[in-house]
Amino acid sequence: MDEVWQRLSEPFPPGEVQWRIEALSRDKKRALVVPYVDARTVLDRLDRVVGPEGWQDAYEVLADAERTVKDERGERRERLVEVKCRLTVLGVTKEDVGEGDSLKAAFSDALKRAAVKFGVGRYLYRLEKQWVDYDPEKGRFTPPRLPEPPGEEAPEEGKPEAYRLIDQLLERLKEKGLGKEAAKIVTKYGGYGKTPEETKRLYGELRALLKG
Repeated sequence: MDEVWQRLSEPFPPGEVQWRIEALSRDKKRALVVPYVDARTVLDRLDRVVGPEGWQDAYEVLADAERTVKDERGERRERLVEVKCRLTVLGVTKEDVGEGDSLKAAFSDALKRAAVKFGVGRYLYRLEKQWVDYDPEKGRFTPPRLPEPPGEEAPEEGKPEAYRLIDQLLERLKEKGLGKEAAKIVTKYGGYGKTPEETKRLYGELRALLKG
């Protein structure tokens, strides 16, 4: 289990990390940005490490109302949605609350916050905020560069063929109601396996499970 938690908390490839503006300088030519990953990236990490059937999520809408906001643009009304996510990974459950200006945004925020308690993306909170050049006319900024983490899996578009075949097997096993059994096998190998030999054995065991 320690190995699973370690894999969940591994840094993401720089290409999967996004940046959002937290503040602008007085002349609007510099932006203070903070790193984050979207909900889909979190879902991919969970699937890769424990398998599609190795985790479950449940949600509860806590609030959905309008509030008055005052800023440099004046006073306006905006929607505020609060959602609680209960995330279970390999039988361990943690929960947290997220918010947003829509149900979709609040659900995504809640999922990411709950996943942080399993270590997913937690390192991002320890990264320093950075000032970068900002173009006020285009509303764009130059994202900071992050170092490539060692040993990180390739993104989906560059995923090895063996990994894609394993993903297809997992989907078929899930359709046949064998998701939990498949998740146990994936967990045993810590995802896709650390070596080509382990990946081959993983594929063989999943094929055997599918054939019954």
